[in-house]
Amino acid sequence: MQRRLKYGVMASIVAIGMLGTTAVWAANSGGKVIQNGMTWAYVGTKTQGSNVHVDSALDAKVTEIIGGVSETGKASSNSLTISGGDFKMFNMIAGGMSGFGEASGNTVTITGGNIDMDPLGFIAGGNGDNSAINNNVNISGGTIDGNIYGGYTQSGGTVSGNTITISGAANLEKAYLSGGDSKYDNAKLTNNKLVIDNWSGSVLKAENFDSIDFKNMQWKNGGTVLTLTDYNSNDNLVNTKINLLSLAGGAKPAVNQSMYIIKGEDEYGDAIKLGINKTNVTVSQDFSAGVALVGSGTVSVESDGSALKYTIHSLMQNSQTHLVAQNHAVAAAFVNQGTDLISDSLDTLSRDDKYGVKTFAAVHGNHSKYDVNSDLKINGWSGIVGVGNEKDIGNGDFSWGVFFENGSGTYRTYNSFNGDFFRGDGNVVYNGGGIAARFEQDNGVYTEGSLRAGLLKNEMKDALRDGAGNSYGYKSESTYYGAHIGVGKVISLDADNDLDIYGKFFHTYTDGDTFTVAGDKFDLDSITSDRLRIGARLTANKENKLSTYYGLAYEYEFNGDADMKVENMNTPQQSLKGSSYMAEIGMNYQPSSDSPWSFDVSMRGYTGQREGFSGSVQAVYSF
Repeated sequence: MQRRLKYGVMASIVAIGMLGTTAVWAANSGGKVIQNGMTWAYVGTKTQGSNVHVDSALDAKVTEIIGGVSETGKASSNSLTISGGDFKMFNMIAGGMSGFGEASGNTVTITGGNIDMDPLGFIAGGNGDNSAINNNVNISGGTIDGNIYGGYTQSGGTVSGNTITISGAANLEKAYLSGGDSKYDNAKLTNNKLVIDNWSGSVLKAENFDSIDFKNMQWKNGGTVLTLTDYNSNDNLVNTKINLLSLAGGAKPAVNQSMYIIKGEDEYGDAIKLGINKTNVTVSQDFSAGVALVGSGTVSVESDGSALKYTIHSLMQNSQTHLVAQNHAVAAAFVNQGTDLISDSLDTLSRDDKYGVKTFAAVHGNHSKYDVNSDLKINGWSGIVGVGNEKDIGNGDFSWGVFFENGSGTYRTYNSFNGDFFRGDGNVVYNGGGIAARFEQDNGVYTEGSLRAGLLKNEMKDALRDGAGNSYGYKSESTYYGAHIGVGKVISLDADNDLDIYGKFFHTYTDGDTFTVAGDKFDLDSITSDRLRIGARLTANKENKLSTYYGLAYEYEFNGDADMKVENMNTPQQSLKGSSYMAEIGMNYQPSSDSPWSFDVSMRGYTGQREGFSGSVQAVYSF
């Protein structure tokens, strides 16, 4: 049954922009009520760029809602949104309407409500007299009974480039879908599209579409995405291209499972011959599911053209997801660097030979590259502030401090999917605190240690993509715990020069996290880092206001493994394990023996598993 609005009703609406208004309903919705004889309409106040939002039932007299109306010229770029309410026996719902011109670029968005159109009424993205071009109807909720057109014309002409998109929980069991239509059969219908986006269900009919795109399909073995139930749908899809773009994430497809993409079936279970032919089916053998899985399969068309079925033959992990584990490893490595700042602060606290309460602060900037499976660079700043004390306890000096620490770093990633290369941007932030202590004997032998804990946040933008080309980021939060212990001996070479030989062991535990991206579940395992550093530092001119020091060290990471599961499938392990080498140069400045201030500046360079450089500035104030 073809249901169309009679021209007599249409003519009564063309002049509504010229008539007086009666405001019977409004709520910051951008529209007004207009009466024309027996017809009442709720319309936008502009012919271009009008924005109308209806979220509850209108006055019972109103039977038409239009985003923007032009009496004689173009109606363009108008939008109408319906998010709730009951609408009975409506004549027309349109994004934009032109009485004697073109309707282009208008949009109807329906997210809720119950809409019951008059048998001769319709919903249209744009309703023009002689052309309806590039209009859109987006339906993600609500229940609709009636005709839905991408574009409609009153006097023939061109109906082109219009799109209907169905998603969410829309109920369209009693709806007719058409890419375009006209009061007269001489209209030129071209390039109109239906998009099924993460939706499944039935409609009465789908016709006058040049293509139907299926994306983010919720996979259900043996299920059907789109069912056409009106027996008058015979051969409606003979000239329609059918494109399978992607499956939704989290759907858990499996090898040898099958699903109908389109099926024609009436209320009695009899097949409806839709005219589907394999020539017009552009389903690739390869597919993607969310951001985590890729696979391949084959498409088959029923011999009578009543159904299109897809069968999965292989399924594997999408390699782009490995980047998430790499980022987790580098974020944990960035937290590890904070332990270096704690150890350096202990050195500075004991360097000024003053007893009593001290406050200290340090800022550390670095540029580092870590040799995980894919090299990642991170730039960042770390800071520490605290209060401590140093005192003589007989055979040596004991210094300690409590502190707050903070770090912020940025990094870039480069990934690829479906032949496209894209850049992601990441940000790492940690906040925590702890306690540190050091005891140095009169003979130069010292021991030191620290405990720390805090929260690590890692956020990525544009890290992953799905088969429909959508970009996704993610956020991860993990607690961390750390400790270090060190031993060394300061050897006095002469009155001005000392040699510090040391060994330090750093332990950091970073907890895992679980989150979803595009419906796919990511499980990050915890990371344990155990680093041993052995080195030596030569201090020159130690009795002067300005002393300098030079050092070399070797460091080995014993663990640092980052494991991850995506949709319960293991990804390749990322690891920070390996050797690194460090060279440093620095200077310490004390204005005078009476000054409470002491300052320290240093530069370090790294090569090996960790490459890059860092610089730090420290200050101590003794009371």
